[in-house]
Amino acid sequence: MKVKSTESFVYKVKTEAAESVTGRKKSDACLLGMLLVSEKSDAGVAYRTDNEICRELFLRLVRHIIPPESSVGEEISRHRGRLPEYRISVSEKNDIGAILTRLGVSSLDCREILSRGDKLTDSNFGAFCTGIFLSCGRVTDPQREYHLEIAIPGSTDDILCDGISELLEKHIGLTAKRLTRGEQRILYFKDSENIEDMLTLIGATSASLEVMNTKVYKDIRNHANRITNCDTANVDRQNNSAFRQIEAIRVIENSPDGLSQLSEELREVAILRQNNPEDSLSGLAKKFDPPMSRSGVNHRLKRIIEIADNISNSKEG
Repeated sequence: MKVKSTESFVYKVKTEAAESVTGRKKSDACLLGMLLVSEKSDAGVAYRTDNEICRELFLRLVRHIIPPESSVGEEISRHRGRLPEYRISVSEKNDIGAILTRLGVSSLDCREILSRGDKLTDSNFGAFCTGIFLSCGRVTDPQREYHLEIAIPGSTDDILCDGISELLEKHIGLTAKRLTRGEQRILYFKDSENIEDMLTLIGATSASLEVMNTKVYKDIRNHANRITNCDTANVDRQNNSAFRQIEAIRVIENSPDGLSQLSEELREVAILRQNNPEDSLSGLAKKFDPPMSRSGVNHRLKRIIEIADNISNSKEG
């Protein structure tokens, strides 16, 4: 069954991030980030999204600025098997002018918006990044893999990609990797710690903790698996060694002179091994009176195997 969008990890992240946008300064910074990656033309500005949370936030932030009687256009495109896409547009020059004045920029030019974002305080810079991520960001459920990306839409050059990357490195010390997907420029992170930092930056602190907890759980599970595999391998080696030792004792036992051809020391360890086939070398060593060292038992069993090999080789000859 296909997972509903409201059940996905990225939906939870965007919901939490959107709820963190409170107060005038953060709201303005978030809207600045949203406008950075919106469509701009002579007809005005248009914001596209298939996320209901982002749609409602953009409308709310714009409505805080322009007069109530101003018209905000909205188109909805529906396609089978896909989420509806919303296109929200502001075309009146007076409305655009009011938005620009409120945000402290003179135009919608991406260079000027990036420059304005660079001058924001640390707290408001986080809200600026929230606007960018809500508009074109995506993060994979950490249970599957660690991947967070910002897919800059319809970009035909690297201005936005370079600008956003430089701001992230300058303000929070994160260096994003890059790739091109069609016409999109993608900034992405694969390291869980970088993803945690990004989620914290955009106000999704609970999601950041979830990534952190998932990583701890995975590390513990992987460590436990390594220990189990190591223990299993040791048991297998121990069983294989014990089997070979018992087979060697049987070869000697079935030869004409039997176990009597062994010295008293070797005969003693041979009988102990036959009677305790599942014991480790350390376990066998403790059964001697007085107890022997593990290496001493191992040395005697190797001598028994050599004698058995000589018996077998003489029969073949």
